[in-house]
Amino acid sequence: MISLAQLSKQLSEPSKPFDSWQPTHCGELPIVIDEQGQWFYDGSEITRIAMVKLFASALCKEGTQFYLKTPVEKIAIKVQDAPFIIVDWRFENTAQGKVLCCIDNIARQWLISADQPLAIQNYKGIAVPYLQLPYGCCARINRSVFYQWAEIAAEDERGYYIKSAEEKFYLS
Repeated sequence: MISLAQLSKQLSEPSKPFDSWQPTHCGELPIVIDEQGQWFYDGSEITRIAMVKLFASALCKEGTQFYLKTPVEKIAIKVQDAPFIIVDWRFENTAQGKVLCCIDNIARQWLISADQPLAIQNYKGIAVPYLQLPYGCCARINRSVFYQWAEIAAEDERGYYIKSAEEKFYLS
């Protein structure tokens, strides 16, 4: 049976060495990621998914600011909430037990684990789970996925949770 680490490696795209890059800050681009995870350049939606995926592969968050980062430049962009939205999910069987595999709005797959946990944050006055992603990014769990998880959630003294890789991840 495949291990959690092997499955994670299979699902992930090649990672950029953001930590070793120390580019110069080059200003700001008129790119905005709206609350629905849609990307806009100067007010016009970027509809080519390949272009969105390219930009997403260079996205990181440092402090409270999002950047598109390359080895030679770092350009600030605006993100209204989370840059990505979890729109679907499934369970995968691994040597560490069942693991929740989440699919974001640009068809990338992420595993809920200790390395990528759920965190509860305020979204429009409501406590909502977000999946923590590499390089300071996160993905808000959309309403339909949340309701699907609520149907399979277990409860203990701390509240409702889902299990992934034999760990509890709370939904509130």
